Formats: sequence, C-alpha cells, structure tokens
Amino acid sequence: MRQTAVFAAALAGLTAAAGVSRADESRAARRAAAAFEQSLPFTQFTLGAGMLTLPAADVCPVALNRCEQGESSLSFSLHNLYRYGPLGLGAGIVWALDLSADRAPGDPELEREHSRSYFLVEAQFRYYGLRFDTWELWVGGTFGGVVVNDSWSVVADREPYADTAFIGPRAATLGTEGLAAGLGVGAEWTFADNWSFGAQVRYSNWFLPGQPEQLPTGDFASLKGRIDMFDLGLTIAYRIAL
Repeated sequence: MRQTAVFAAALAGLTAAAGVSRADESRAARRAAAAFEQSLPFTQFTLGAGMLTLPAADVCPVALNRCEQGESSLSFSLHNLYRYGPLGLGAGIVWALDLSADRAPGDPELEREHSRSYFLVEAQFRYYGLRFDTWELWVGGTFGGVVVNDSWSVVADREPYADTAFIGPRAATLGTEGLAAGLGVGAEWTFADNWSFGAQVRYSNWFLPGQPEQLPTGDFASLKGRIDMFDLGLTIAYRIAL
C-alpha cells in the first residue's frame, strides 16, 4: 500500500512538472509571437539548404593547366539572428559538398579520385525593410572566412580492406583559407506562430591565396584568387523569445 502511494505521488509530481513545462513553453511561444508583432527583441534560429555555385571560377582539380570553368555544390546552412525591429544581427555557418568526384592523376590501379567541400563562418547583418501581413522582405550583408577543402583518395581509402579505424582522415587533404564578403536578399513567410519559410539569394566574393598550395604528392589546391559565389536556397526559421 505504501509503495502504491509513493508511486502515485511520484506520478503526480511528474505530471505536474510536465504541465508546468508545457505552460512555460506556451508562455515563451506567446512572448516570441508578441515580440515579432510589436517589433520587440527576439532571436531567430534558421536552417537552410540550397545550391552553391561558382559560375566563373577556374576549377583545376587535376592539374594547373587542365581547368574547368564553374561548378555547383549542395549547401546547408545554420544561422542565429538577434532581431530588434527591422534590424537583424547574427552569425552562422555554411557547409557545401561538390556533387561529383573527379579522376585524379596516378597509377590506374590506385583509382585516385578528387573531391572538394566548402566551409564558411560568417557574421551577418539584415535589414527587414518591407513587411506585408505574414510576409517580410530583407536585404543584408555578410563577412567572414571560407575554407576550401580538397581531398584525394584511392580505392583503399574508400573501400578499406579491414574495419580497423586509424587516426586521421582516410585521404590526402589540403585546406585553403580565405576571406568572404557578400550581399543577400530574401523573403520570409510566417505560416504559423513563430515559424516561417523563406527563400534567399546571396552573392559573395571569396579572396583566396593567389598561388595554390601543393601537397608532397604533387597535387595542387583546385581554387585560387578571387572567386564569385552565388548561393540560392530555401530556409525554415523559428523565433525564440528573449
């Protein structure tokens, strides 16, 4: 009997705690919605996905004298903005992966391949200049750093003979660091309390070293100098009360 009473008391306590938690979440959601409507401070957490393109870049994945112009990559982003009225200030990251692997020079039996990825860390400023009911339009700018990661692998890296895990990457990698500065424009549609869908177009200049670095294997970094970047994407955002 005593054990039953203790169990009932514990269950009642958990139920009460869950109810308080739901009430707190509901109050926080209402405060965030009110802050958005009344142009008071709140934070906005945004996830995005899209296509990152380098339309005019000379991409040299195999050799410096064998370049291709332009490429496109699948990109994913994560940003956090502090918003107050029409102004937004925050930071975020963008990661993009080249959609195709290139054949790399070497012994045919090694089946060497080259792949590339991009990583950006940037500060962001936005001005939400127009608002129509559930729609908002913004313009903004970004500034930060970019890392272009080139990787060369052989078939033994991609399909290891054993499951033994070794420390370090299973490929020869070369990272090229630079600065990135750009502009953007976008629109957001609020479809539920504190939730919004959006679309954006961003243009950025990447400033990479003028001379590509080289690995002991003779492979060079595939990008150099000033690069034009376009990023077209879709976003989903959630507003959080301060």
